[in-house]
Amino acid sequence: MYLLYNIFITLVFLIFSPYLFIRALFGRHGISERLGWLPKNTKNRLFQKEVIWFHTASVGEVKILPPVIHSLKKKSPDSVVVVTSLTKTGKACAKKILKDAELVFYPPIDIGFLVKRVVKKIKPKALVLVETEIWPNLIREVKRKKAKIVVINGRLSSKSFPLYFRFKRFFSEVLSFVDIFCMRTEEDSQRAIILGANPDKIKVLGNLKFDQILSSFSTHPKEMLKKSFGVDLHSKLIVAGSIREGEGKIVLNAFLRLKKEFPNLSLILAPRHMKRLKEIEKILHSLGLKFIRRTELKNQKVKEDVILLDTLGELFSLYSCADVAFVGGSLVPKGGHNILEPAIFGVPVLFGPHTENFKFAKDVLLSSGGGIMVKDGEELYQKLFLLLKNDKLKKDLGNRAKEAVQSQRGVSDETVELLLKTLDEK
Repeated sequence: MYLLYNIFITLVFLIFSPYLFIRALFGRHGISERLGWLPKNTKNRLFQKEVIWFHTASVGEVKILPPVIHSLKKKSPDSVVVVTSLTKTGKACAKKILKDAELVFYPPIDIGFLVKRVVKKIKPKALVLVETEIWPNLIREVKRKKAKIVVINGRLSSKSFPLYFRFKRFFSEVLSFVDIFCMRTEEDSQRAIILGANPDKIKVLGNLKFDQILSSFSTHPKEMLKKSFGVDLHSKLIVAGSIREGEGKIVLNAFLRLKKEFPNLSLILAPRHMKRLKEIEKILHSLGLKFIRRTELKNQKVKEDVILLDTLGELFSLYSCADVAFVGGSLVPKGGHNILEPAIFGVPVLFGPHTENFKFAKDVLLSSGGGIMVKDGEELYQKLFLLLKNDKLKKDLGNRAKEAVQSQRGVSDETVELLLKTLDEK
C-alpha cells in the first residue's frame, strides 16, 4: 500500500511542480523548505540535544500549542522544540505565539527522499502530530530512526472518517507506527480503533482547546474596552463573532427586532472573512440600520447601531464586553467556530445546530447550562430577548459557562506527562 501511495504522491508532485516553480519565483512561499531544505539561519547546535518536533496543519492547531510547549519546557527544560505548519498563516502564527520554539518552518512534501533529508538533519527524539496530521512517509521515516510518534488532541471528525475508512488497510499500517494516541473524546477513540489503532495505545484526555482558552485569558478592563469602541457604558451589547455567509441577515434581523424592545442596544458584528464586509454592509443598508466600521472609529461616542469589526485579533477580547454572545458558522453547515471564547469571560453563549468542529465544547456548555443552542433566526431572537430582559438569568448562565470551561483545565499537563513517559520507554 505504501508503494501505491508513493506513486500517487509523486505523480501529484510532478503535475504541480511547474506551479511550485512559479510560486518560488514570484513570492516567498517556503518552496525550498517544502523541498526538504531547512531555513538558512538554522543552527546545527539545535540538533545536538533532544528535539521534539510538533507538526501542525494551520493556525487552529498552532494556537493550542502554547500551554503544551510551556508545560514541556517546564518539565524538560533541555528539550529543543521545533514546529512545522502547512500554511503561511500557520507558520506566521507559530513564530508569533510559540516563544519556546527554537525553529519554525514548513514541513517537506510527503515524498520519501524529501522527508529523509529533513529527518536526517533534525534527528527528532519524538514527532508530535497535532489533531489529524497523518503523513504516511514522515511517520514511517521518523519511526525508522527509532523516534517516538505521539498524536495529541487526536480527532477524527464525522466528515473525514469515511475517507480514512475507505483506505483502512493502508491507514492501519500507518497508525501502527504511532506509540501513543491522546484523543479528545471517546468517539474519536473508537474511530481510531476502527481504523486499526491499537486500543492499548489510546488515552482519552479531553480537548486541549480548553487549556488554550484559559492560557490566553486575562482580565480585560471591560469598561475601558467598551469606551474605546465608543459604546455607552450603560448600553446593552451583543457581540456576534465569526459570522459566515447566510448568517449575517439572520443575526441582523434579530437585532433589528430587539432594538425596538431595547433602544440602547448595540451590536458588534465580526464576519469570519474580511471579504464579506461589503455584503454585510448591503444587508445593513437594506434593513435601515446605521453602522460604522471599526477602523473608522475616532474615539468618540458611537451613534450608529452596529459596529462592523474589520480588524483582526480583537474579537476574543471584545467578547468580554458582551452581555450576550453569538458564535457563527453554526446556523449554516460550516461546523461552527470557537464557542469557548465568550464562555471564559462569563458571557452566555448562543450558537446554531452546526457545531461538528466543536462537539465536545458544545456538550460541555450545554450540560452546564452556560450555552444555548438555537435552531433558526426566530429562536435566536427569542433567546436573546430572554437574556437581555433578565439580568439575573444572564449572570447565572454566564457563570455556568465560565465554570464549565475552567472545569476542563489540565489536559496540557496530562498530555506532556504521557509524552515524556513515552520518551522514557525503550
